[in-house]
Amino acid sequence: MKTIFEIREKIIQIYNKIDAYLIPVLKLVVAFIVLHTINSRLGFFTKIDSVAIELIASLLCSFLPAGVMVILAAAFILLHTYSLSLIAAVLCLMLFLVLYLLLLRFSPKESIVAVIVPVLLYWKMPCVLPVVLGVVSNPGAAVAAAVGVVVYCFIKVITANAVAIGTMELGDAAEQLKLIVDSFLANKGMIVLIAAFAITIIAVYFLRKLPIKRNWEIAIGAGAVIEIIVLIIGNIIIDTGLSFVSIILTAILSVAIAFGVKFFRFCVDFGRTERVQFEDDDYYYYVKAVPKINLGIATPKSKSINRQKFGRGRFVTGNTDDAYSEDIYDDGIDETRYEDEYYEESYSDELDENGEYTVEGDSLENGEFYESEEYYEGDAELSDDESMPDELEELF
Repeated sequence: MKTIFEIREKIIQIYNKIDAYLIPVLKLVVAFIVLHTINSRLGFFTKIDSVAIELIASLLCSFLPAGVMVILAAAFILLHTYSLSLIAAVLCLMLFLVLYLLLLRFSPKESIVAVIVPVLLYWKMPCVLPVVLGVVSNPGAAVAAAVGVVVYCFIKVITANAVAIGTMELGDAAEQLKLIVDSFLANKGMIVLIAAFAITIIAVYFLRKLPIKRNWEIAIGAGAVIEIIVLIIGNIIIDTGLSFVSIILTAILSVAIAFGVKFFRFCVDFGRTERVQFEDDDYYYYVKAVPKINLGIATPKSKSINRQKFGRGRFVTGNTDDAYSEDIYDDGIDETRYEDEYYEESYSDELDENGEYTVEGDSLENGEFYESEEYYEGDAELSDDESMPDELEELF
């Protein structure tokens, strides 16, 4: 098991190093898939129905905020509906304005969900996103998912009635409006999808917040089961156009993705659970703390920097805060030679006229070092030579 967590740590380290390049690439891929899906499903405005236009727009989305992708996707849909019918374009614009205000009010951070949900529904993968959103987001994501379902159903109405809408004249605006609105409201499957997504996201969110062991696993499993049950029952009562096989398979895929997200972001160790109690002036607090699993990142050991003891013959630069690293002994200096006691009282707290520290009883001749009359090694007298040892003089 430890090997698995070590691999996890390495993957996280790699991601942290390349995320500045990886995130724009992922946004580029997602934007291209979204725009290409819109063009392939609608395709009424041929001037933007090309891979070159899709790549340019996707490249723009990769370096800009996620909200730009939502705006570009809406612009592509509006251009296609305008090429089909002006009435359809006006109705689409009004719908998008209402939906965009809902996104700004309830889930501005999850706005990209509104463009991913229609793509997944077109690919017959309805259950992939709700469980994952319940794991990584909050109940506000249900609004973004509902907006995506509404956009999917509106596009589906436009494409299903494209021939009838295209043959009507501008004078038949009332008939076009009635046809689009009636077809849109008659789509009861939209209500089933919105209910299934909202219930799943909210259920997963609140279950994973429960103060119980294995709450994440319970939330993910229960969310997948709830979504399958709601969609299957709704599909039996009202035809949503989704097969039982796609519902079950995509639910299993959503569970796998959710567990992957949980493993990398919310991996905790219940074996080290702690209960903490403290109080302030108004309350008593009872806290249950479950630590995350973190093996740590191996880093090279660094040597501490301390003042070394050199006896009374002490090198001074004018500041008693000077320190010497242990690395000085790499030059072959015998460390045991400089183990005499260091007398801190030999330093004065007063500054001289040059703003430098002085030593009591003596003076600094050149502001660089101070030598006592004698240098001691243990209790033995070395010599009367007042010069600095050769090994230290080479360093400084």
